[in-house]
This record gives sequence, C-alpha cells and structure tokens, in this order.
Amino acid sequence: MASTAQRKDSGIASADALLNATSALMTERNSVDVTFVDIAQRSGLNSALIRYHFGNKAGLFMALLERDAGGTFGNLDALVEADMPAPQKMRHHISGVIKTYYRYPYMNRLVGALSIDTDSETARFIAERFTKPLAAAQKAILEQGVREGVFRDVDPMLFYFSLIGACDHLFHARHSLKYAFGIDEITDEMRRGYADHITELLMESILLHR
Repeated sequence: MASTAQRKDSGIASADALLNATSALMTERNSVDVTFVDIAQRSGLNSALIRYHFGNKAGLFMALLERDAGGTFGNLDALVEADMPAPQKMRHHISGVIKTYYRYPYMNRLVGALSIDTDSETARFIAERFTKPLAAAQKAILEQGVREGVFRDVDPMLFYFSLIGACDHLFHARHSLKYAFGIDEITDEMRRGYADHITELLMESILLHR
C-alpha cells in the first residue's frame, strides 16, 4: 500500500501534468478554448482528476495563472526597490513582461476569460492578484522618474493599458503573423527585437527631452 507521502507526490505530479497539458494545448491552438477531454487526452490522465484537483475549469485556469505568473511578483518588488534610475527599471520591466508573454502567450486571454463577468469573485481575484501588483509597480517607477526629473507626469492607469496591450499583441495575433507576414513561429530573436521596439516606443512616450 502506498504511503501518505507517496500519494501526496502522486497527486502533485498528476496536477502538474494537467497544468502542463493545458498550457501546451493553449499555446499550440493560440486559444484558451480547451475542454476537459482535450486536457485528459494530452496528459494521459482521467478527466475526473481535473475536478478532483481544481474543482472546475475556472479553478484549473486560476491555478495555471498562479503557476505561470505568480512567481514573477517577487522579482517585480525587487525591481521597484532596486537602487537604479527609473528609466533603467522601466526598461527591465517592459522587457520582462514581453518575455513572460513569450513563454505563456495565452496569459492575457486567460485573464480575459476568467474576468468576463466583471462582478464575479473570480474577476475580483484576478484584479487583486495580478492586475494590481503590475499597475502598482509601474506607478511606483513612473513616480520615481518624475521625482528624478526624467519622466513626464503620465496617467499610470493609461500607461498600464498601453503597456500590457502593446506587449501582448504580437503573441495574441499569431494569425496575422502567419497570413499577413508569412511567419509561422515567434522565435526568441523576434521576441528580443519586439521587446527592444516596444521599449523604445513606450520610453519615448514618457521621457522628458531637454
């Protein structure tokens, strides 16, 4: 008979396998529209385990978001507190956001799918757990730049939506890449080029030029 520790390890392994399968399917399909059957087939596990581990699809999606994005917030706090000029912090931040979307191109659509009902507890959870920390960090860096005399005084909320929309769009619009530009795959080289491009655009919008 398996020990308690063995059963616990087995449960963690099966939960991870389900999250990995969900992530792979969403990346391949460029969509968050995946079913329990799809996930079970990809993972090789019984679909009943999804309900056992996560309760429902929203629970599965929230667990995936927590796994993919949750670990970045400690780095975000460290960046805000770092002893470096505001422009350098903002460049690091923009590049980091794009790198996250490159690794998890479905992330923004996952947030949208979970937040479709703006009055739901799930939408509130997403805003508190993911949107607020990002917006707060950006606001702190913008305010530091104003104090240093290098940034214009811009609306942090409008900057948040501009940054997130710009960083995500390349990965969201893979159909445009394929059919308008003949590009089937977003390479790491393309990711780096896009990060440089978006960083310069956004920095030009907030830097004071003397």
